[in-house]
Amino acid sequence: MKKTKSHTNGVIGIIFLAQKVNPEIGSYQEHYINECFDFTIKLSNGTINMTLEDAQDYEVRPSSVTFERFQKVAETFRKNK
Repeated sequence: MKKTKSHTNGVIGIIFLAQKVNPEIGSYQEHYINECFDFTIKLSNGTINMTLEDAQDYEVRPSSVTFERFQKVAETFRKNK
C-alpha cells in the first residue's frame, strides 16, 4: 500500500457519515491506496475501506453519497485487537 493525501476531504467526510452508522469507528489518522486502487484508512482504533469513487463524489457533491454507500463503508470497519 502507498500512503497518499489524495481526496483527504472526501475520505474524512465519508468517515464522519460512517460514524453515524457505527459510533465505534475511530478518528481519521492517514490513508493509503490499496492493491485494488481504492483507499484503506488507518483510524485511531482500526481500519476502514472505501472506494476512490466514494471519496471523489463526496468532495464534488456530498449529497450524491447515499446512506447505502456510507453504510457499506461502515461495514468494512475492523477494530484493532
